Amino acid sequence: MDKVALYTHLLKKVERAITTIANQNIEDIYALSFWKDNEDDDPRFPVIYISYNTESQVIAEQDNASDMMEAKWNFAFWLQDEVETLGGEDNTLRQFIKESGWYYTDDEQDKAEDLEDEGDDTAYKAICAKDEQIQEAFMEVIISIVQELHQSNLIKEKLGKDIPVIIHELEYYDLPLSWTKQANPPHLVEEFLTYYK
Repeated sequence: MDKVALYTHLLKKVERAITTIANQNIEDIYALSFWKDNEDDDPRFPVIYISYNTESQVIAEQDNASDMMEAKWNFAFWLQDEVETLGGEDNTLRQFIKESGWYYTDDEQDKAEDLEDEGDDTAYKAICAKDEQIQEAFMEVIISIVQELHQSNLIKEKLGKDIPVIIHELEYYDLPLSWTKQANPPHLVEEFLTYYK
């Protein structure tokens, strides 16, 4: 399985998620959230949780945040109502990782950690390199999907307007900010990026 097959599989799930959101008739949505994590903190299982936030939620949370911009752009104050999950234990993702040569077993990881404790970090470094390749490939697919959502006008068609897709972790630092910047047209994420810079 190649990256295109994984992209196609995940894009269909994203399209269904946006349709689900549109069917809820929420008119004051201003951004979608693609929260990046690893299932059970395992880098072999990267995951994106899709949700959204509304202007009503910003108003409701403004007194709990330091200012209106924090209420608007800090995920801690968002609704966090997940509508879809991408990756994680997904069989298509697992097959992609295995066929790419990046998968390793728990036993292999345990042995690598034991060897590292004994002073030989070769196997452990090899596993870390695989983790990095998994993460990078997964995020490349996610960024491509968000770019397609904008280029195809799917978000605009389903939600009535074009809005940013914030790709983030729980902390906001250079790497996740770069994901959001790459994936969205500049005018849609200018306020978000300015706030975090």
